[in-house]
This record gives sequence, C-alpha cells and structure tokens, in this order.
Amino acid sequence: MNAHTSQQTQRYLAVSGAIAGLFMVVFMLLLRNVSETRSLVELLAGATLQLMPIGIFSFLLGLFQGLAKALLLLSVILGMIAAGALFARLDRGPGMQTSTADRIRRILTLTVSLWIPAVIFALLATSFGTSIALTNQELIAIAWTLFLDFLVFAVAMHVSYLVISGAWTVPREVQADAPPADLHRRQFLGWLGTGTVALASLAYLGRFVSDARSGVIGGGSNTIPLPITPIPAFYTISKNFIDPTVELSNWALDIRGLVEQSVTLSYEQLLSLPSVEQTATLICISNEVGGELISNAVWTGVKLSDVLAEAGIRPQAQKVAFFGTDGYNDSFPMSKALEPTTIVAYRMNGERLPDKHGFPARLIVPGKYGIKNGKWLRRIELVETFRGYWQERGWTEEATIKTMSRFDIPAERAIVDPGLVDLGGVAFAGDRGIQDVQISADNGQSWQSVDSVEQIAPLSWVIWRTVWSPPGEGAYTLRVRAIDGEGTIQTEETANPIPDGASGYHRVAVGVT
Repeated sequence: MNAHTSQQTQRYLAVSGAIAGLFMVVFMLLLRNVSETRSLVELLAGATLQLMPIGIFSFLLGLFQGLAKALLLLSVILGMIAAGALFARLDRGPGMQTSTADRIRRILTLTVSLWIPAVIFALLATSFGTSIALTNQELIAIAWTLFLDFLVFAVAMHVSYLVISGAWTVPREVQADAPPADLHRRQFLGWLGTGTVALASLAYLGRFVSDARSGVIGGGSNTIPLPITPIPAFYTISKNFIDPTVELSNWALDIRGLVEQSVTLSYEQLLSLPSVEQTATLICISNEVGGELISNAVWTGVKLSDVLAEAGIRPQAQKVAFFGTDGYNDSFPMSKALEPTTIVAYRMNGERLPDKHGFPARLIVPGKYGIKNGKWLRRIELVETFRGYWQERGWTEEATIKTMSRFDIPAERAIVDPGLVDLGGVAFAGDRGIQDVQISADNGQSWQSVDSVEQIAPLSWVIWRTVWSPPGEGAYTLRVRAIDGEGTIQTEETANPIPDGASGYHRVAVGVT
C-alpha cells in the first residue's frame, strides 16, 4: 500500500518547490552581499522595468511612489517562489530516486538545466540598455553565482520533499509497512523544522524588501529642515535594489574616449589633486510638488575640469558620459563639465563619502537633477553623443532643475489658533538661486513676500520663514511660490515628475479655530 496518494504527492511537491524557491532567493541575496555580483532577483526586476512602457511606469510610480521599488521587488520574489512550486510539480523528481547516487545525479541535472537558460537571460539583462561591456571576470562571476543559486534550489527541493513527506529517515522499501502513526510523527517533525527555517527566511526577506523602499529617512517631521542636512537624513534614491559596496583595492577612475591620452586615477591620486569645498543641494527628478527628495550638504572634491585636464580634451568632445559601478550611466554637456562648480566629490559634510551616497567618488553637477549627479563613479568618457540609462526609458536629456518651493510648517490639514501663525519651508532653483519667496491665502489672487529668506550658499536651497495673520476663523488653502535669481516666477502649471521634473505650487489646507 502506498504511503502517499498521488494528490498528497502533488501537494508535497508544490510545497517543497515553494520552500526551495524561498531558500534560493534568500541565498541569492546573501551571496549578493558577499560577491557584489548582481542577483537574478535584480536582473528580473530590472528587465521588468526595461520592458515596461513608459506610460505604465509613470502611472505605477505615481500610484505607489516610495513603495514602488519595494512592491516590484516583492512581486519578483513571490513570482520566483511560485515558479519554484510549479516547477517542482512538473519535474516530479524529489523522492522518485532509489539511491543517493540517483538523487545526486538528479540534482546536478536539474541544476544545469536551469542554469544554462538563466545565464543566457542574465547576459541579455545586464547588457540591455547599457553602454558598459562586461569583463570576463564579471561574466564568470555571474555564471558562477547562478550555478550556486540553482544548486541550492535543486538540493532544497529534494531535501524539503523528503523531510515534509516523512521519507527522510524512512527507507523507501519499508515505507509501505511503516505504521501510519510513525509516518505522521515524522511528517510533523519534518514540517515543524522546515517551517521554522522558512519563517526565518521570510523574516529576512521582509526586512530586505523594507530596506529597498526609496524615499526620505526621517521625513514628515513637520519642522523646517536644518540648513545642512545630516547624512542619516539625506535622501537616498538609486535604480538599484542592492547598492554596491566598493572596495578601494579594486577601484580606479578611468578617463577615456575623445581624450589626448587615457588616464587611470587611483583613489590616492584623485585625493592628491587640488581640492575644493562647496555647499550644494541635490534634488531628485522624481520629487513630487511638496516632496521631500531634496537635501543639502557640504561636498569636498576636485573640479571635474582638473580631472579631465589629466587626460586632455579633444576638440570633437561634446559631452561627458559617466559610468557607475552599479551599471548606471548618463551624460551632460562639455560646457557644464568645465564649470568650476562641477566636481568629483569624495567627502560629504566633512566625512568620507558614505557608501549609500556613492563612495568612493560621485559627481556634483549644480543646476541638474540627481540623475546627472552619478554615484559610485568608475569611468568618465568624452563623447560626441550619448543616451543615458534614464533617457533610454523616456526621461529628459537636459534635466535642468525647475524652481520649487515647499511648506514644511504648518502640516497639511493642521488646526491652528487665530492670531499669528508661523509658516516656513525651503525653496530651490538649482544654480539660478532664489530672489524671493511669496505666499497666498486667497487662492492666488494676491501674493505677499515672506519675512525672511536665508541663503545658505549660492548653490543651495534657501530656508524661508514668515508669519501669517488669518483674517478670521475657517478653512484656508495656503500656496507658496518662488522667484529665481533671474527674476522668473515659479510656474503654476502642474506637471508630473516624468519626463523632466514636477512643477506647480505646493498647497496646504489649514483650519483656523
């Protein structure tokens, strides 16, 4: 008499496949932290973004905002777990072998059969939409980690099936004669042990997905920000699900392309060039009206023009293209590169550039949104034309910062007492500066300049403050706008971040009672 019915076997296969998929994903992410080689999770998520129409991308980004990255990552992970369950049911391999040698042979066959198409996909995914050729070392690293990933899947699928079916410690030839109670006890212990490990894996994945959320740390405090943003509060945005951690022993900055001679600078050589220090604000092109993806810091580094001078610039060079360790790339005009305020930064607020902000070196390009301020810089190439990572996905080439202003106090739908009400926030117009900030409490019919506009530095945001005296009790909608250093009033026209940055007036509704 068979120990398990066909229906039970199908359930055990599905559960073992799902558990194996879970363990494989956790192993991928742990291996990613050690090897710095992009995982299949990231490659699948990246391919999804690359193939997604820009309209759908814009809709989902607007709908989920800071949760978008985490939800995409979660969807990919759940999809891989579900695929593991489906594959196990179709494969029908676990538990069907009669000897250890057969099981080992089956595990290796399964590993290779999954590994070959995955390597082909990985090579396509890492090359699609980028201008960075993978080195032989990188190709080998990707192939090797994928082999280990699928080996873990194959082993976990076989072992988990044997454990949860109760066959792990019961020889196949005696399963038919084993007392049902004994089999059930073994199955219970198997399920308990496997479930405990699975729950721990789920907890790890939950933390990983939570860490992948993009946005501001410590935002929404209903206070005016400090003039210089502390590093822990500085916004972090990247295209990556796992940001790189660069080892200095393996890093150098290459300058090539339309240059007189290709140059490679070590970290020590970069630091030996004449240094400059400047305070500059960064703002993400995905920042919504009134959003918090904007921060200010003191940057120390070297002028990009000095770096380029090491290689010499040929007359044909029209653009500076940059490439990051994470595969990101973009460009900006040569004229912008030669401005003395465009720098390669290696310190932030007096500290070594943190990993999340681009260690060992990043670009600071005043007047341009964050997409032009590349992190984890590894190569600079002088070219005639170039389309960067986000331009291939429908975003702007210019990325010129639009004038913005924001309320930080009062909070949306705040209830305030009659009398004098404190208002305040920030305004920014890139390298154009801010001339004035104005507020309106009558739907834009009239505007009054604020009491004070604190200019931190020529390339930084301003912090504005004023006192408002409501004419009486009731509900009000407050508006704020800024006038840049060239005298141009911030546009009221509402625009979404895609493709060239959000615009419009920030508004807050308050109640006076």
